[in-house]
Amino acid sequence: MKRIVFGAACLAACAAIGAMRPTPEYLKSAVVYQMVLRNFTRDGNFKAATEMLEHVRSAGVDVVYLCPFVEMDCDMDESGWSARQKKSAYHTPKNPYRISNYDKIDPEYGHDADFKAFNDKAHALGMKVYMDLVYLHCGPNNVMKDMFPDAFQKNPDGTVRTTIWHFPYVNFESKGVRKYLIDSMLHWMRLGCDGFRCDVGDQVPIDFWVEAVTVCQKVNPELVMINEGSKPEWLEKAFDACYGWPWSNSIRNFLTPTLPGQVNAKHKTLDKKMPGVRDYEAKIPQDSLMFVFMDNHDTAADDWEDRFDRVHPVEAGNAAFVLLFLRRGLPLIFNGNEIADNSLNTFFAPVEDIARARKTVDWARALQPAGQKRLALIRTLAKMRHEQKVFSDGTQEWVTEGEKQGAIAFVRRAGGKAAFVAANLTDKAVSFPVKGLSPNADKPLLAENGNVSADGAVSLGPWGFVVVAVK
Repeated sequence: MKRIVFGAACLAACAAIGAMRPTPEYLKSAVVYQMVLRNFTRDGNFKAATEMLEHVRSAGVDVVYLCPFVEMDCDMDESGWSARQKKSAYHTPKNPYRISNYDKIDPEYGHDADFKAFNDKAHALGMKVYMDLVYLHCGPNNVMKDMFPDAFQKNPDGTVRTTIWHFPYVNFESKGVRKYLIDSMLHWMRLGCDGFRCDVGDQVPIDFWVEAVTVCQKVNPELVMINEGSKPEWLEKAFDACYGWPWSNSIRNFLTPTLPGQVNAKHKTLDKKMPGVRDYEAKIPQDSLMFVFMDNHDTAADDWEDRFDRVHPVEAGNAAFVLLFLRRGLPLIFNGNEIADNSLNTFFAPVEDIARARKTVDWARALQPAGQKRLALIRTLAKMRHEQKVFSDGTQEWVTEGEKQGAIAFVRRAGGKAAFVAANLTDKAVSFPVKGLSPNADKPLLAENGNVSADGAVSLGPWGFVVVAVK
């Protein structure tokens, strides 16, 4: 079988540096659900979201990851707004990623008691809850400005240094700021938060994260930290998972090459995209996980008309989700992906805006054939991750023969078992031989419009996929 495997030197180096600690056992097989409160329900608050948690759990979800819900800055000076915020044309200063108070829930979403009730119900259903930490930058009127004279970074001329989004940089040289931010993490942990996804975490000093994790894990040794970044050192010292950007961007771009802002040239075929994916993933410590997704709050935002579930049949996304759930990584379901939601989406529309109703998840999709088909598959894939170690632990070997035709394949191995996974990301039938591939049973573990013959020949119809045990 033709494979691309990690070199011995790379494996030795990864084993030597490792991650900061063993990955919490539950995380290895977990399925994460990203929830944007503004878009998740028409009410857009914790109370409404709490009523939906049984549905989320029924999709096989183990972790709910909440986008920022703390108090947003109301400064009306548009020079301090991001370009996307202004382009959205909602004319509101309230951006979930431009924060004025890290310790206070924005009234739009509810109060501390509502957040605690959300956590209590999630925990009762067997789920963890993570929240988004936005510590690199904040709003111009953040409470830290009055608490600490050195709260913001400064330019040589004394003016406040701002990010590319025009938000003030938080000053991590300030001892007061560091303590305030760590205390904020502890505050949310007391209300039931089990972990943190850290926005652009690579750009926050690693020594701050080490300090924060050291303090917080004394309170909860199972606390999980996810970095929206890719630096191996951050994984070695403070984080349990990073983002699988090359994979996620490549697959999304291949399915919807006209999406604005795509980093991969749209003319590239998978055999040109995947080497970069493999090069990146070879650098990630083997005991760390990579967040992989088809949509997230950034990619589904800005009212883009060509989300993959808007331009393709449900089967296209299904093929991608088979790869997403069964590959090495930590799979993310975004706000309605589980019912093939194809509504327009933006996190800039405030709850009080009457037009935002059409920018929320279209829950009617759950009653339609496309939504029912997606949800059934997501439940099946989650069950496979939970019950079959081969899909949540062990190793992964890429099988490259089908990439030029638009199919991705790999072999997972763990505990003496192995499984071959392949999916066609095109609307045309493809077939390719895989030398040495030998199915271990007559019946596949999972298949739709796909087959592997006894001699290792793989046949996939349009958007077809197949999962088989192999010797």
